[in-house]
Amino acid sequence: MNAFLIAVLAASTPAPAERLDGLCAPLRQGVAIDLAGTSYRPEQAHAPDEPLAAVDARQSMLLLPDGRFLLRTSNLYPGDIEFRYRTLGDRNGERTVDELGWRDGDVLQQDDAATVARDLADLRMLAPGLLACDAIARNPGRPAAGGAASFKDGAGREVTLAFDAAGDLASAKRDGDVYRYEGWNTDAALRLPATIIHSRDGRERERWTRVRARPAQAADTALLSLPDGYRPADPPPSLRATPLGDGAYRIDGAPSGYHTGFVVGEKGIVLFDAPIDVDEAKAVRAVIEKAAPGRAITHVVISHVHGDHVAGLPAHADAEVLVGAGGVAALRRQLGDRLPARVREVTHAETLELGDRRIRVLPLASDHAATMLVGFDPASGTLFQGDLFYIPERGAVPVAFSTGRELATLIDSNGLDVRTIVGVHGRSGTPADLRGAVARIPARNDRGCVGEQMTGAVACSTATE
Repeated sequence: MNAFLIAVLAASTPAPAERLDGLCAPLRQGVAIDLAGTSYRPEQAHAPDEPLAAVDARQSMLLLPDGRFLLRTSNLYPGDIEFRYRTLGDRNGERTVDELGWRDGDVLQQDDAATVARDLADLRMLAPGLLACDAIARNPGRPAAGGAASFKDGAGREVTLAFDAAGDLASAKRDGDVYRYEGWNTDAALRLPATIIHSRDGRERERWTRVRARPAQAADTALLSLPDGYRPADPPPSLRATPLGDGAYRIDGAPSGYHTGFVVGEKGIVLFDAPIDVDEAKAVRAVIEKAAPGRAITHVVISHVHGDHVAGLPAHADAEVLVGAGGVAALRRQLGDRLPARVREVTHAETLELGDRRIRVLPLASDHAATMLVGFDPASGTLFQGDLFYIPERGAVPVAFSTGRELATLIDSNGLDVRTIVGVHGRSGTPADLRGAVARIPARNDRGCVGEQMTGAVACSTATE
């Protein structure tokens, strides 16, 4: 029994048998953990010259020894666009809901036991105390300070722990994932690192700079619940072009759930965005060609240069691509020599002529992305936009983010007679939907204290609006 046993807990140095008990005893009833820091997301930044977005991330976990767990996550993207999810699970399966209801609406996502095994093993990589106990339970060897230990995690993947000269847990490796634990405290009964850094394939993914934990309590079982009003997803629809009237369409049923809009004119077709990869874009193109035989796709208007909106562009090599100011360099960085030859930046409002109809392309100074463009077809009254306003495929119209207010201002200032708002995400909406969602934007962003409620670091509300 050696320095391995003081890797996580116990500031004192009791006898070897007591040391083992001191390491694991505080966690035998489970642990509550709060993390706050930064997540680095490729091609999601506000500025087109930045390849990574530094996303404000928070995560709370309740992990119980019988396999039950609760996970809440919050990630805040440019434009105050927040992803907030709650997952509840046990060894048999897990259920996840979108707490803000904008991306997945009232859908209850369900996953099987194999997914739970992987997810729980991933969460334990962020709980060094539990990770060290896993190694002790599954590997009888006791490495010395500066040594290493290997074991299989709950999903059967090999994990290797490395210890520094003081005997503290320095890192954990599994496949291409590396977790580093830095700045261990020395004066607390429940020892914790000050920072946890997660890298994958040599690239930093998350840096948790606030780590709080406490042993689970009997009363914590009351947290193991999901909000009411969610139900399983509907069967996936088929890939199709849905007419919006007067030659405007929206692609529904794509495997990714993303929507591509398009308008058919005498001289060609204008497409709005090319998500999510080339294979999907080719399938979408085939549907468009069937809906409008003999008409060429002459233009692709990119709402903004985030990776999920542009990855399908190589499927449209024969079209002219319109992108916001500074967007060409971002597209070249992402697509290289697969980028269509004709790409043009739009810095002022302009009109695309399709013979019998004219499509307006309007730049927008958005907090979400500096390259934002909005398309408008006056003939059908259809406005095409990406990431400014969301309505889920199923469920109530949620509260808008600040980007919704940006879109409402653009519509009013340009006097657009909008009848339908088509987004890349979710179902189509109306100007009344937009106005109602904007009117409900709170005076400040209440993130429900995700990342703080488990350990009670501060008193806070858990409201989702």
